[in-house]
Amino acid sequence: MNNKQLKSSVRTLIFDLLREQNEEEKDEKSPEEKPKSSSKASKGDIRIATGAVGRGRFKKFVGEAGSRAKKDPKGLMKDLGISGGSSGDDIAQILKILNSAIHKNATMSQAYSGAKSVSEKIKDGDPVKGVGVSLSKLDQRNGVKFISHTLTAAKNAGYLKLKGGVEIGKGASAAIVIYSV
Repeated sequence: MNNKQLKSSVRTLIFDLLREQNEEEKDEKSPEEKPKSSSKASKGDIRIATGAVGRGRFKKFVGEAGSRAKKDPKGLMKDLGISGGSSGDDIAQILKILNSAIHKNATMSQAYSGAKSVSEKIKDGDPVKGVGVSLSKLDQRNGVKFISHTLTAAKNAGYLKLKGGVEIGKGASAAIVIYSV
C-alpha cells in the first residue's frame, strides 16, 4: 500500500468514526435537550415568537445576559435593579419587572424607552392584553432576545412566577410585545 492510499484509508476511517460518534451523541440526548415541536409556549415557558429574531449573531452583551440568566440569575437581577418579584397575573408581573429594570439600570434605560400595558392583535387576529416595550438605542432583534434573557433570569431567580406561558414578538403598537399564550 502506498503512502497516498494509506492517507486516504486513514481519512475515511476518521470520518466514519466521527460520523458514528455524532449519531451516538444525538441518540443519547435527553428529552429536555431535544427541540420542542410545540407551536405555543406551555405553562411557565418564555418563548420568542416565530420570525421575531431571524438569524445571525446577537450583540455581545445580549449573549452574556443569556449566560448569566442561567448561571447567575439573582446577580443579573441585582445588576438590573430588580429587587424582588411581584404579584398579579403574568402580564402585571412582567410589566413591573421590565419597568424596574428600565428605570433603575442605565444600560436598560438607554436600550429601551419604556414598557406599558397594550392590547395587541397577534397572528390569528385576536386582540390580546400584553406588555408593549418601546426601543431607544437597541435594535428590535437584540431587544427581543435581551428581554427573553431578562425574563428567564427573573423566573430562575424566583421573581417571576408564571401561571401560563408567554411569548415575545414584534408588535404593531410597540416595537416589542409580550403576551400570554
